[in-house]
Parts: sequence; structure tokens; C-alpha cells
Amino acid sequence: MVKLETSVVFSKNQKDFVGEILKENARVDDRTFTQYRRLVVGFGRASGQCDVSLGKTRILGSIRCRAVEPSLYRPKDGFLEFGLGVSPCCDPIFADKRRPAELEETRRLLDRVFKTSKAVDVESLCLIPGKKVWSIKIDLNIVDYDGNLTDAAAITALTSLLHFRRPDVTIRGDNITIHTAEEREPVPLNIQHVPIVVTFGIMEGGVILADPTLLESSVSSGELSVAVNTLKQVCVVNKIGGKAIPPSKILDCLTVASHKVDYIVQVITEAVAADAVKKKKEGLAQFSWAKDRQSVGEMENIAKGIEQAIEKGDEEQPAKTSGRRRARSLSPNDPDIQTPADALPSKKQRPVVSLKAEAKLTLLVPDQERRKEKEEDEAMEEVEEVEEVEEVEEV
Repeated sequence: MVKLETSVVFSKNQKDFVGEILKENARVDDRTFTQYRRLVVGFGRASGQCDVSLGKTRILGSIRCRAVEPSLYRPKDGFLEFGLGVSPCCDPIFADKRRPAELEETRRLLDRVFKTSKAVDVESLCLIPGKKVWSIKIDLNIVDYDGNLTDAAAITALTSLLHFRRPDVTIRGDNITIHTAEEREPVPLNIQHVPIVVTFGIMEGGVILADPTLLESSVSSGELSVAVNTLKQVCVVNKIGGKAIPPSKILDCLTVASHKVDYIVQVITEAVAADAVKKKKEGLAQFSWAKDRQSVGEMENIAKGIEQAIEKGDEEQPAKTSGRRRARSLSPNDPDIQTPADALPSKKQRPVVSLKAEAKLTLLVPDQERRKEKEEDEAMEEVEEVEEVEEVEEV
């Protein structure tokens, strides 16, 4: 496990208290020796964006995907890269945006967990051998840190990979067409197995603590990280510094890690499934809104057909010019209007009209009526002016 050099300084009394309470088979946060802290998984709006909190350690994950040229030595393999950064809000010591050297060890471990163990099939990222492959870049940003950075980073990377959907493509010869999400449904990555990293702190007296906090890590004599997948297969065993660990202790750590895999995978899969259902409901709501908009457009077309039919009927039956013109309704049932049958939709063709569409159609017809009345009034005024001029000339 990696220990970041932070500005947090623990007193000698705090460290002594950790050692004393361990002798009583207890921990500072009231957990058992093999108990994990609370794991919370959230997602953003974009595919691959996640927010993972392991206790007070919080990491934000995101994925970038683009088509690039492959390596000369591996023309059929895509790229899978990991990037780690520390936010200034994590600790004031990182305000100068320097990248801690300790993060490089975590990045190497993630490469071993996901690439060396073939958890992600990089050959499935190939588009055209020797010409184009997918490049997947997983960015991890540490927002808050309270120990066990390795487990939090591995869980965040796995969650982003399970949540991410790459664009679908069409390949014809050497031409590649990358489709947007509106054109085709994005495609998930080919993940062959799900590895979970579990870190243990080796304390004085041979006590093993799962998921150590920052305070417990400050008094530990060594750390051991093991990666086990859902098939109970050991993928990676990694130890950084500290005293030697007996083989029996390593076997105990592997046994505990195999039990923790089911809990962590369950939390991640349930969160991914819940987010998929949520996005599906949002998509259906947007589809219903677009359907209402389409109904309004259809009603506007119907109103235009009625208007054309009315104008045709008025040409056949000109309005009276004597006296003030009587206002009349533009309803299709008006005996003065000859409305052709094809101008109105049949009952089978008539769309389901929402209240908003009916209100809009109701407003359209009076507007057309007032516009026609205004045109006829202007024509009447011109005729009256011409008659007055003729009378004056005769006099």
C-alpha cells in the first residue's frame, strides 16, 4: 500500500493508543480486524464517470476514449492506461500541483491487476490491425485521503471500466465510421474477469488489519496487497517495504480477501445496474416529451389544412360587402365553409393530442380568423375611399 506524504501529523499519544487498543482486539473506529469501511459508489452523467468513497478516502474516476495508431510491436493490441492525480482540496501540501512520487507505485500495481492479469482484453480494442486501435485512458483524481489508497484506486478503476461504453463503429475496408450515441447504442468493454484488490496492514505482534486507515498505516510495520477475482483466483500479490511476513499470514490474507470480493463486487454491480435503470427512465421521459412535441407539429399541419380549405371555400362564396361584416366561426361544421374530406384526418389517423397540443390548436384558428377579417376590412376601406373620390369628382 502507498503512503502519501500529507500535512497530517499524528502525535505520539495517538500512535500509542492504536497499539494499546489492538491488544484488546479492537480498532479505533470500532471495526473488527477483517472488516472493511463503508463503500459508496456514485456515477456522473457521462459514461465512465464515477465517485467512489471508501470510508473518508474519496476518488473521482473518468475515462477518455479515442482511436489511435497501434504500437509497432503489438499491432493488434489496444491501449489501456491509468493516470493518477491529487486534488489540492485533498491536502494543502498538494496546492503546488506537484505529482507525488508515491502514486507511480499505485499506477504500476493497477497495470498488473488489469493488464498483466488480462482482466481487460486489449485485443478486443483493435479496429484495423496495424492501423487503428482504441486507446482507453482512466483518470483517477484523489479528492480526499484517509488511508488505503490502493484499494480505493483499484475499485474506482474497475467501476469506471464496468460503467463505460465505447462508441460503436462500422468498418468497410480501411474506412472507419465512429457512430455517436444518438446513432447507435454504445458498446461495453470486454472484461474477462473482475479483480478486487484488498490491502492489509501488518501491525506489531503479527496482527493483520484489513483496510487500514491513515492513523493505522502510520504505526504499521508493513503492508500487503492481494488481488483476487470472483473465481477466487489470485491475480497479484504485492508487498511494499516493512518486515517479512510468514507464509501462514499471507494465506490468511488471501482467505480474507476471497471473502471480501463478493461484498465489493455486489456493491459495484448493484450501483451500475441502478444507474442504468435511472438513465433508462430519463431517456423514456425525454422520448415522451419529444412525442408531445411531434403531436403539436402534427396539429399545426392539420390547422394549415383547415386554413387552406377555408380560403378555397371563401373564393367560391365571396363575403358580402354591404354593412358591417358578421363574425363567423371557422369550425369545420360551419355551413358557409366547404371543407374537403382529405383536409381532416380520419379517426384512425388522428394522433393522440395532449392538452398542450389542443390549447395550441385552439389559439391557431382564432389568429387566422382575425387576420382574414383584418384583410377584408382593409379591402372595404379602400373601396369606400374610391367611391367617395368618384362622388366628389361628379359634384
